Amino acid sequence: MEMELKIDIDKKDKREFMERFTAFYRYFKPRVVSYDIRETRKGYHVRLTVDFPFDFNDVDIVFLQLLLGSDWKRELLNYFRIKNKISSWNVLFSKKFRIRINGKSIKIRRVSSEKDGN
Repeated sequence: MEMELKIDIDKKDKREFMERFTAFYRYFKPRVVSYDIRETRKGYHVRLTVDFPFDFNDVDIVFLQLLLGSDWKRELLNYFRIKNKISSWNVLFSKKFRIRINGKSIKIRRVSSEKDGN
């Protein structure tokens, strides 16, 4: 059964992710279908599609993303989105914006975006 893991790593160090991925691979033995790694301002976004020989649910996906080093606050929100039956719960933005409203003026500023590459 295929699943897509979306991992938000807030560090520029790839070693910790590789250590976590090695343990994940050793114990769960998934088949890696595809992956995409994009650098962000603070770290990396990893999109990893894997195939497991067993069933899983959305909470399992949150656990595995957390295990692989995804931002714990993001995964906490994902867990509550699942519990509140929000269908689009696993979001990983390619660009983030900050909006400031000051009286009649609105300012939109990009605060983060993924860089191309693998």
